[in-house]
Parts: sequence; structure tokens; C-alpha cells
Amino acid sequence: MGKQDMAIDEMQRGLRMAKIFDLSIDRMGDKDDIIDFTGRQPEEFPESEFPTGGTSSPTSAGRGGPSVADLSKEKTNGTRVNLTERIEQQSPKARWAEAEASKPPDSKDFDITLLHLLLREEEPLAVLEDGEGSVEKAIKTCFDLLTEAGQEALVLMSTFQGSFDSGAAEAVMKACSVPGIQPIKIIRSLKKSSLIEQPSYQRYQMHPLIHLYARKIGQAKYVDLLVKAEKLACVYYMSRLVNNAELYWKRDSCKESLFSFNKDRNNFEHFLRIYAQGREEKDVEIMERSQTLLESFPQKCMYLERCLHPKNYAQFLEQLLDTFDPTVQPMRVVELSCLLGHEYRKKDQKKYNVLMERAEEIYRLNAAKFKGNPLSEVYFHNSYARFLSDKKDPKENQRIDQETQSALRVSSASLGELHPETAATLLLSGIIAKRRKERDTATKQLAKALELFERCLGKHFMTAEALKAIADLRLFLGGETKEEDDLKFCLKYYNAAIEMFDDLVEGGSKESILTLKNCAACHQKIKNVDEAMTLFRKAEQVAERELEENHEWKVLIKTTWAILHDEIGNKDKAKKMMLEGLSIAKKLDLPTAKMGNKDPIRSFINRYSEDFPETEFP
Repeated sequence: MGKQDMAIDEMQRGLRMAKIFDLSIDRMGDKDDIIDFTGRQPEEFPESEFPTGGTSSPTSAGRGGPSVADLSKEKTNGTRVNLTERIEQQSPKARWAEAEASKPPDSKDFDITLLHLLLREEEPLAVLEDGEGSVEKAIKTCFDLLTEAGQEALVLMSTFQGSFDSGAAEAVMKACSVPGIQPIKIIRSLKKSSLIEQPSYQRYQMHPLIHLYARKIGQAKYVDLLVKAEKLACVYYMSRLVNNAELYWKRDSCKESLFSFNKDRNNFEHFLRIYAQGREEKDVEIMERSQTLLESFPQKCMYLERCLHPKNYAQFLEQLLDTFDPTVQPMRVVELSCLLGHEYRKKDQKKYNVLMERAEEIYRLNAAKFKGNPLSEVYFHNSYARFLSDKKDPKENQRIDQETQSALRVSSASLGELHPETAATLLLSGIIAKRRKERDTATKQLAKALELFERCLGKHFMTAEALKAIADLRLFLGGETKEEDDLKFCLKYYNAAIEMFDDLVEGGSKESILTLKNCAACHQKIKNVDEAMTLFRKAEQVAERELEENHEWKVLIKTTWAILHDEIGNKDKAKKMMLEGLSIAKKLDLPTAKMGNKDPIRSFINRYSEDFPETEFP
């Protein structure tokens, strides 16, 4: 066995020693004592473990497998003493010192063994700083034993945030300066050296301390490689994003596309920022090699809307919007203005107005250019119809009709009946008709929308939205049956929508919030207080987790829930909750007159006028 093989073997043993502090050397080699020190899943790496280069990673959730502390014991005066636990309670520097003091005599491998205790640290930067060079020295020893291609590959893979797949690894290794490398062999070599791990089939990860060292070496000696790797990784993940978005709009593939995004969430989010930054800097390589992202762009962004937190999604759209010239690329500016406007309509009415008025102006000046892209044209007409409808001004009804009919005409003629945007156009048309209390028209349009969504998308967010819209129509406008039957009808459709949302995203998604709130209101009407409370509570929990601090949907939940508390005699709780809801509304500059539940809110305020003076709550 050569020197390099021996060192690699020692490294592997060091990674897997369970009883590393048992002072009996012969027991350290026992196969029964082996565990995987680096057995944490990729989602368990805390963000603090990637402190350089603006990197990020999922939050820490613990460690896999039995802890070293549970398995490592030292016999002292006949009593089992947990040396590892004592060491772990100290600072990294003190830990290293005590571990060094416990080193068996004549053990040449112990430094690497100790290294892998410290690789379990939650603060890798502190370990590197406090370990007096020993930790970094041990990693450097293993790094130096790699071939030139292996060293470059490790540096290139430090571009990733958390775990990554084999396709991503092969993509960045195209930047390697060594000719004729075979990525699979390099990956196997790094795996054998324990410098990367394989937590699952074709997925790899690098321990945060090794990642930190690779980034440090890369920034010192391989700057050009890191720049190339970042661009290659960006192009790779934008290509993956395109594939995911296409999958999202296929029948019964919504859940699969969301799972694919979540599996690589850290990398997708990171390289979306790199893509936007590349556009800002007019990086030709990133822009030209990611052109497919801009094809059917509204649908790509609607997919991203489902995947990203609203704040991150809005920031991404804002960054992109600034990179397009309305005189050169008017269609992209209109699309992005409408997409961004849709986000702001829930939290900033002034920005929403500015964006939509700008979109309308640019569209009118360039209407002919939209004829060759029916999806963009339909998306504009739908967005502008919704904007006009949100004004709740009867004077706008004619313009709303014009926009709605234009969207229906273009989608039917150019997109086809089974295109998701055709179904979305019918859905929006039905919702607008409901707002105008045109029950028959709304019923017809929503039923057709649900039929098309079921045919072209199957189990999907949009199908669930159509189920909710049909329930909303019956809840707020009633039907041709008595109220009790109407409410049973509503519950049937709300429950079907909630079940679909929950199937797509475990624990609830932001898309389910209003459905939960309206279903709670339905139970409130039939005096099913316990179920109403449960649904309001779940709606609030999902809203707090998924939405920004000030959001219109939080206003709707709190004000509607406050009225239920008032009905059952919880006066103090009702007033407190109503105050919270209206305070958020004030921050959003959202007047009571624009709220969907304005009448019961005004009645509540009038009952408690001393607590809600008209000067403060007009």
C-alpha cells in the first residue's frame, strides 16, 4: 500500500471512528465501533456553516445516527466517564487542547481522528480560528494528497450550497484545467478520500468545514476556476428550472416539480440570484446560455411564485425588471410589471398602481409586437382586467369587459382549449363576474375553468383554486337552494380544495390560506365553532410562516376571526384581534372600504366605537 493510499485509508477510518476517545487503541479498530460521523442530511446543515462568499444553506435540524457522546466512553476508577461530552461543552480551542492531551502515545493517525470530532462543530469558522491550525492542517494534508484534477474538482464543487447532484458536479468540472478528466472517476476519488460524501443515489455533499477550506483555497489560488464554476452552475440550474417549470404545467406532475425544486432549494435560490446579477452585469455567457428561461416567461415565473417565499420572489422580479429596456424588449417589461404588480397588489397598492399603469402604457405603444406571443398578450389582458376590477369602480366595467373578452378571444384562438392560461382566463372571468354579482355568468365560467384544469393539469394548485372559486361563489352570492344546502355545497368544494393543497404541499402552502379562511367562515355560518376555530388557527399559522409581516391576507384572517370571537362572547379577544388586523391594514394603506368583509367590520367597529374611534378607524 502506497503512502497516498495509507493516508486516504486513515482519513476514512477517522471519519467513521465512533469511540475515538476510548484510550484503548486496540478497541479503536473494532468494526463494531464504526459509525458515520458525517451522516447529517443535506437539509441539516445550518446557514452559519457557510459564512463566506454570500453562501447559504438549509437550517440545522440535528445529526443523524447515534452521537459520538453516546458511544465514546472512558474508564476511570471503574466508572464510565463521557469524555466527549465534557470536551463538547468547552470552546473549540479548549476542546482541541483536551483532545490533544488525551492523544494515545505514538498514534500518528490521531490528528485526523480528532479533526473529525471537530468537523461536527456548528460553527466551522470558529473551529478553524480556534483550532490553532490543527484542523486546517489535517484538511490540507488530505487536499494535498489529491491529484491536480482532484484538487480543482473539490474547489469547483465548493460553488454549491449544500448537497448537489451528479449532473451539477459534472457541469462545473467542465471548468477543470486538466485535459481529459473523467468526472465520475474524480467523484469516486473524492468520495474515497472522504472529502465529499454520498448521502443518497447520485447526490453528494461536502462537510461545511471542508467546504469552507475549499472556498478559502479557491479564492486564494483558483479565482478564475471559481468564476467559471459559478457561471456553469448557474446555467445548469436555470436549465433545471426550465425543466421543472415545464413539468409543473403538465398533467398530474405539479407535486413532482415542487419536490425537485425543494430537493435543491438552496442551489436554485442561490443561482437565481446569480442569474439576476449576471443580467445586471450583462454577462453574455449567463444571458445567452439561459435563453430558454425567457420562453413562455409568465409560466416560468408562476412556477417560481409557488416555490419561493413572496419576499424572495418579488426581489427576483425587481432585479430582472431593471435589466430590460422597454424600448428594446417591451414584452418582457410588460410581463414583469404584471407579475410584480400581482405581488404588490397584496401589500402595496401604490406600487401596484404604478406598475400596472406603466404596463398598460407600454403595451398600447407596442401592441403589434404581442401578436406573435399570445401567452404574453393573454397574460397582460388578464392582469389588467384584474387591476381594473380591484378598483371596485362601476365606471371601469366597460374596460374590464373589453380586457376580459380580449383575453378569452386570444386564448381560445391562439393557445387552444387545453392550455392552462385558457383555463386561467375563464377562472379570472368567473371571479370578476362574481365580484359584479353576475351569478349565472360566474357559475358558467368557473365550471368550465374547473373542467379544463382537471383535464390539462389534474391535481394542481390551479385546479384547487377553481374549486375554491366555485365554493366562494356559492358562499357569498348563494344559489337556487336554501342556505343550508348552499353551505353544504361550499364545504364540499372547500374541503376538496384543501385536500388537494395538502396533498401537493405537506403542512399547508401560502396558496391554501384564503381557502382555509373561507372554509372557516363557512363553518362559522353553520355555528360549527370548533371546526371554524381550527381552520382559522391553521390559516394564521400558514400565513405567519409563508407570508411577509404585513400582508392583506393576514388582515382578512384576523378581522374575520375577530368577528367569530365576538359572536361567541370572547369580547376582549375579539377586540384585540380586530385591532391587530386593522393595524396591519393601516400599514398597507388598505382602507376598510376596499376589504372583502367591509360590512361586518364596520358593524363591529360601530359596536365598539370607544375602542375604535372614527378618527383612527374611518
